[in-house]
Amino acid sequence: MSKRGRVSNGLIAGAICGAIFGCAGHTEFQDVLFFEPTAAEQSAPLGGAALAQRKQDMQRAHRDLLHFHTTLESLQERKDRNGLLLFSQFLDAYMGVHLDSLLANEWQSRHPELMALDANLRLVKAEVLIQMRSPQRVQQVIEELRERYAGREDMLVEFPIGKQGTLRDGLRRLGERKWRG
Repeated sequence: MSKRGRVSNGLIAGAICGAIFGCAGHTEFQDVLFFEPTAAEQSAPLGGAALAQRKQDMQRAHRDLLHFHTTLESLQERKDRNGLLLFSQFLDAYMGVHLDSLLANEWQSRHPELMALDANLRLVKAEVLIQMRSPQRVQQVIEELRERYAGREDMLVEFPIGKQGTLRDGLRRLGERKWRG
């Protein structure tokens, strides 16, 4: 692809990101995006339909991160610096708005139906952060995983991406890769 084509693609990606996050005015969509749960909602474990919804939200976020991981790999292989920069900015916004609030509750790290999904989501987040060349944030995720899953390091997780292994092995791999990106 020519340099002009890469610049054009980067500008298109930037315009899309700007349109998604920079729309002027207040919309119902913004109410959904920036919903702040109460302290009681954040600390209360879910059951029934609410648990099923949380599981679905976590599965969707996991799928999204896997797609974002693939996109980052593609941008790196093509040496598309503009695209990588713009997409990394989008990912920062996505993580701040969607992912961090989803992972903020500690109870899901102990819930039998969600703990493996929670760990997988955190591991993929760390992998994406490695690709974004953010070793300090990767270290924060590693420390949070160690704290939340202390004594459960032999739990089976889907990491490295596309394979299965123990959480201990996943944490070791992340620790080895965080500075290499």
